[in-house]
Amino acid sequence: MKKMRQAHLWIGLITSVFLLMEAITGLLLTEPWLLGQEQRHKPVFIQDPEQGKTLAGSNEDLSGVQQKNFEAREVLKREEGSNSLMAIVRGLHEGRLRTMDITWIIDIAAISIIFLTVSGIYLSAKLLRAQRKSRKKRTLKVSEV
Repeated sequence: MKKMRQAHLWIGLITSVFLLMEAITGLLLTEPWLLGQEQRHKPVFIQDPEQGKTLAGSNEDLSGVQQKNFEAREVLKREEGSNSLMAIVRGLHEGRLRTMDITWIIDIAAISIIFLTVSGIYLSAKLLRAQRKSRKKRTLKVSEV
């Protein structure tokens, strides 16, 4: 059981560093103002007169609607099955769930992950320090006897 706890401690400690990096970079990508950059362009929604469907894109993507209408239709066809797993995953990473804006939930999750990993690293370091001290005490007691 002791080896299992040690394995859990070290695997968790190493993995938490990578998890911390992922959470921080993900938060910075969704909130570029944290780095002093301008906010991402908000999506623009236009009505496609041929199909009667709404197309979504950024300001740059849909600047030439006539010219890029075919490309926008292809994107719409690919994501038409909004129940598909790929569309849901892509939407979650962009901060939306179907038509809802959930960036604030993603931000809260990233901040929570950052807090949990930092506190976990701190507690692991504290535990390792205590283990090292107890090992030193044991070796001193054994050498005295």
